[in-house]
Amino acid sequence: WRKIDWREDDIRTLRRLINYGHEIGSHSLTHHIQRMQANPQAEACQSKELIEGWLGTKITSFCYPYCSSHSYLADAVKNAGYEQARGGDQASYYAVHAAQSCDRFNVDSRLVQPNDNVSEWLRPGHWHVLMFHAIGDQRDGWAPISVSQFSALMADLAKYRDEGAVEILPFNCAVDRLDSQNGDA
Repeated sequence: WRKIDWREDDIRTLRRLINYGHEIGSHSLTHHIQRMQANPQAEACQSKELIEGWLGTKITSFCYPYCSSHSYLADAVKNAGYEQARGGDQASYYAVHAAQSCDRFNVDSRLVQPNDNVSEWLRPGHWHVLMFHAIGDQRDGWAPISVSQFSALMADLAKYRDEGAVEILPFNCAVDRLDSQNGDA
């Protein structure tokens, strides 16, 4: 697995992932702080438009660069038509049936690390977002986990899913479910 550079084989792979139920989101146009600050609307809109054009599907999720929501991007993300955004890497848990509200445009996530153990992620009655920033090696992005580590984590997660201990949803579906259970939808 390597960084996506939108070659035809990248597009085919991403379309295949979508067909398997994965969600593809946007992460900005340039990932460059000064450019994002100078033109946040272009960063949010053009990234979305390009990905939608390449993949032929609606892009509803945004992930703020550098694992942090940015006030200068938040309005642009909303105005671009995204329905939710992920920001932060503090591994927050969200209670499934609590009367808490969730800021759809600043949902925290757990950055998966090479030495993580799936059993440590589990907390009955709660959900959280897992973030794999890169799968491969340092050439593939910041904080990568190896392909074999990713495969082992996914096999463990599938075991818990098959036992009924967890439910696995794409980010957009999980945020919708949290909103509907908390009466926000």
